[in-house]
Amino acid sequence: MTRSKMLRALTVAGTIALSAVATAPAAHAAASACTHDWSGPQICISADGRNGTSNPGNVTASWTNPPKSRKSATVYLYQPDGYSYSFKAKRSGGEIVGHTVPGIQSSGNLCVRFKGSSHKACIDIRDRNGAF
Repeated sequence: MTRSKMLRALTVAGTIALSAVATAPAAHAAASACTHDWSGPQICISADGRNGTSNPGNVTASWTNPPKSRKSATVYLYQPDGYSYSFKAKRSGGEIVGHTVPGIQSSGNLCVRFKGSSHKACIDIRDRNGAF
């Protein structure tokens, strides 16, 4: 094989490889939701777990419009199986943000609520067991 044919073959192979990387779907799909009562607390939940599995990954709860005097808050996480627990969130800029890793969940709603508020933000957990 001549040098020019070798370079052309390598260029084509490199272009194909880059095309495959650029069009590959993301390994993780983010899920997020916020309350939509603009007169009250704006509460949000987000998860970075793999789409279609029972593991939500890292879950973030945020209160996007807390009073300026609030520096921290207690967050309640409600799992689809009915179990709930709390964790602490701290001010970060203009928001109060907390993180947790709840582990494997049954299918259903995973929700967060900040202490003192009745507003809940929920995402839907669906375990498809690899079926599409």
